[in-house]
Amino acid sequence: MTADTLPTVVTRRATPAWAAVAAWGVGLIELALGAGALTSGGSPWGLGVVLIALGSAGLVWGAVTLARGHLLAPWAGVTGALASLAAVVTMLALDPARTSVVTVGAASVLLIAVALACARQSRRRTDAAPPRLSVLMIAAVLVAGLVTPALGATEAGLLAPDHSDHGIVDPGHH
Repeated sequence: MTADTLPTVVTRRATPAWAAVAAWGVGLIELALGAGALTSGGSPWGLGVVLIALGSAGLVWGAVTLARGHLLAPWAGVTGALASLAAVVTMLALDPARTSVVTVGAASVLLIAVALACARQSRRRTDAAPPRLSVLMIAAVLVAGLVTPALGATEAGLLAPDHSDHGIVDPGHH
C-alpha cells in the first residue's frame, strides 16, 4: 500500500459508516414527518404511511450496512433514497403549513449523500471491513447537528412540551 492509495482505502472504509448514519438521520426525519401526517386531520394520510415505511426501511438498511461493513444493495439504496426524496418533497408540496422547509432541506441533503455513496459504491467492489470508531463518531456528530433542528421543526417537534413545562415530581409522594 502506497501513500497515494491510503486516502482511497480510508475513504472506501468510511463510506458505509457515513451512509448508514445519514440513513438513520433521514429515517428519523421521515418517521417524524409520517407521524405528523397520520395524527393531523388535514394531512395526506397515505403519504404518512409511505414516509413511515421508508423511514423504517432506512433505519434497518443503516443497521445492516454497519453490521456487514459494506453498503447493502447499493442500487436499492439509490432507489430508496430517491423515493424518499420524492416523498419528503411531496409532503412539503401537499402540506406546507405542517412541513418545514428546514426539515425537508436536511432530509434532502442526507438523502443525496446516501444516494451518491451508494452509486459510487456500486461501481466498486471492496472488502467488508468495520468502520473506525472515529469515523462513526464524526459522522454521528455531523448528522445529529443536521437532524436535531430538523426534528424540532416537524409537527411532532413543534407540539412537544417545553422542557421547562415538566413539573418536579416528589419521589417520596405516592
